[in-house]
Amino acid sequence: MTRKEQKEARRWQIIQATLDLFVERGYYGTKTSQISKRADISEGLLFHYFPTKEILLEELINIGLEGMRMPMQIEAENGLDFFSRITTMLFWQAEKNPFVAKMFVFMGHVVRAEEIPERLRKLAASVDTITYGQGRVEEGQRDGTIRKGNAMALSNMYWCAVHGIMEQYALHPEIPLPEADWIVAMLKSED
Repeated sequence: MTRKEQKEARRWQIIQATLDLFVERGYYGTKTSQISKRADISEGLLFHYFPTKEILLEELINIGLEGMRMPMQIEAENGLDFFSRITTMLFWQAEKNPFVAKMFVFMGHVVRAEEIPERLRKLAASVDTITYGQGRVEEGQRDGTIRKGNAMALSNMYWCAVHGIMEQYALHPEIPLPEADWIVAMLKSED
């Protein structure tokens, strides 16, 4: 492993340890000493990579935002196919990497938590998957694959279901994920 690869692996080790602790204890409930202990490094080395806990928080938010933008890159045959593809992909990723499910818990907390600096709460809320999903629902309603009804409400229902499932999975990985089709069926046209 090259020095650059070692440095990136260490950085990622810190990020994963921080995410675990933020999910378990919250931002203010997590101390940098706990992060360094969980990452199995000295606190001085932690500060070499991330000079403050707030910088670590912002880095995790940016990773979460990158994941939230992923649905916008999915090509689909129709409205319902979009939701089928994104659900299948998210559940597959969560099973392969617990980090994915934990990011749902983390990002949901960051947007709601008053103790998070306002600038970072706004950053976390800058990608609106529910509004984006509304457009995909409307597309599916036009092509006949998604049920009639308020498109924003349907998108909200879908994303709340996915978020809740991912949160449960992050906290209780022994509970199996549902089939993606079960979630998508909530949106499917009855015609």
